Amino acid sequence: MDNITDLISATDIFLFFLYSVLLYFVLKAFVFKRLDKADKRAFSFFYLFKISCSLLMCLLVIFYWKMSDNTAFYEETQNLVRLIKSDAGNIKYLFQSAQTYNDDIKLDIALTATASGGSDSNFFLAKVCTILYPFAFGSYIVLNLFFSIIAATGQFFFYLALSRRYPHIRKNVAVAVLFIPSVLLYSSYLNKETLCMACIGFAFYSHAQFMNGKHRLLHALIILSCCYVIATVKIYVLASFLAAVALVYFIKAVLQLVRGSVLLKLLAAVLLTALAIVFFTHLEVFDPLIADAAKTSNTFQEQYHSIDENTAFEFGEVETSFAGLVKKAPLGIYTTYFRPQLWEVRKPIILVSAIESFIVLLIALSALVTRRKNFFPLLKHDMFACISFYFALIFGMIVGLSTFNFGSLIRYKIPGVPFLMMFIFLLLHYHAKKPAAVNPDK
Repeated sequence: MDNITDLISATDIFLFFLYSVLLYFVLKAFVFKRLDKADKRAFSFFYLFKISCSLLMCLLVIFYWKMSDNTAFYEETQNLVRLIKSDAGNIKYLFQSAQTYNDDIKLDIALTATASGGSDSNFFLAKVCTILYPFAFGSYIVLNLFFSIIAATGQFFFYLALSRRYPHIRKNVAVAVLFIPSVLLYSSYLNKETLCMACIGFAFYSHAQFMNGKHRLLHALIILSCCYVIATVKIYVLASFLAAVALVYFIKAVLQLVRGSVLLKLLAAVLLTALAIVFFTHLEVFDPLIADAAKTSNTFQEQYHSIDENTAFEFGEVETSFAGLVKKAPLGIYTTYFRPQLWEVRKPIILVSAIESFIVLLIALSALVTRRKNFFPLLKHDMFACISFYFALIFGMIVGLSTFNFGSLIRYKIPGVPFLMMFIFLLLHYHAKKPAAVNPDK
């Protein structure tokens, strides 16, 4: 792009605010029309913050960073739109892979892909933008607004599902899902995390409706569609969640065996002992799966540190083995949710995230110290809390060990932050049910 400031004009600003107002009333009238007064007020505030963050992110990209994957996605969209205008048959590229697209147009320098680079996850965003492009009149900031509003809708559905499940902590749910600054800001413009947050919200709301027996076929299709989108743009988010669910059900199965007869307890002990022996004596089996990722991790640390010392960070060499990865896992989780730390701030743009990370750390420590007796009872009795906890750990390990720049870290971690905060708030407000008192007269 010759001049990035060309991405914004007076007409674009007018369209941005016009669409903001129109879509607000459309959502209130047709999508969220049955909200109570508290939720209507929450939606209004959240929507206002969301569109403000969308405009802020556009201004930061254009005037502060002056470059971003975000603008590359927009350029790729323009490439696709140009192709379709020249020949309507080129709409086929919306249903093909990035590799096929790149191979077909590589002979035309003017239309060569810039954002996809062979990546289907990046190319998927360009496809979505291409569909929205006519409605946005080709405006960069209006496309960003559309992504922001899609995410806002999904996130508010997520809030509704959780606030109905936990009405006693409705305000805490609003904070965790809607108003965490990093989540609010970095899911408000054209990027993969924005689409991911939207799909997480839609999927959880549809799951709640499905479990309540409402339009099960429709909500099953919505869940599958959301899983497809997440798998396309951020496969490790879906993989982390599925791993968390599998771990929860495995633990529940073991506990059921342990609570059974003496024979079942003996069987559980034998199986677990056998699994532990096999696992820990054959850790090297996992090494080929880890080696490439660990080598990439170590290389990226060096590259990021050499490119930008102000936002890059290191946490030591990751061994090219499964055992080495496990050793670094706690540091990876800590890095994801509790960094950047206040003393690591080298740029003003990082300060807000550092303050947020510090506050989250204080709340987490307070919950673990003051409510430690409720930790295992909560995991035992609340399925959502249990899945949230394991998902936050697994996702945090993956992001923390594969990201070496605070700017990227702040964006990459946002799918995990609401689940971590929900677990913390549930722990702070959990009250174990006391056994009923025995009446001595009976």
